[in-house]
Amino acid sequence: MNYYDVEQYRPATMQCVLQSAVHYRVPADVLLAIGQWEAGTEGSAIPNTNGTYDLGRAGINTIHLADLRRYGVDPVVAVHALRFDGCYNYAMAAYLLQRSLSGCRQDYWTCVANYHSVTPRYNMVYQQRIRPLAEEWAAYLKQHYRVWGFEQ
Repeated sequence: MNYYDVEQYRPATMQCVLQSAVHYRVPADVLLAIGQWEAGTEGSAIPNTNGTYDLGRAGINTIHLADLRRYGVDPVVAVHALRFDGCYNYAMAAYLLQRSLSGCRQDYWTCVANYHSVTPRYNMVYQQRIRPLAEEWAAYLKQHYRVWGFEQ
């Protein structure tokens, strides 16, 4: 029996999501909002009309497998990890969000929504969905976690 014979399953935890946000220097509230909106689950592979799939919690699209291959990650291993390892899935989401925000010359929420699509109409819809969720997560995080530099 090898690793792939058993479906490894590690659910995302708040701790690993926050660690991913810190590691990739992205806003935790936005990362949590993305995961909430994408609404995947560990193990999910949701088909899209263009033949790609959205994998796991944060709906990582299989189009990003090419990026991982450039870093030496085998696509079979990547698909498995993105589907069944919630923490790995959120780490990839944080990486993609950081890439969307890094050097973006548009307004902040457009840059955030570039995570989903750079096509203006899809980007605007995503902004409208993510922004209120991020605000809710920001309030939750402020209430439940100590944020350095913002103590009252």
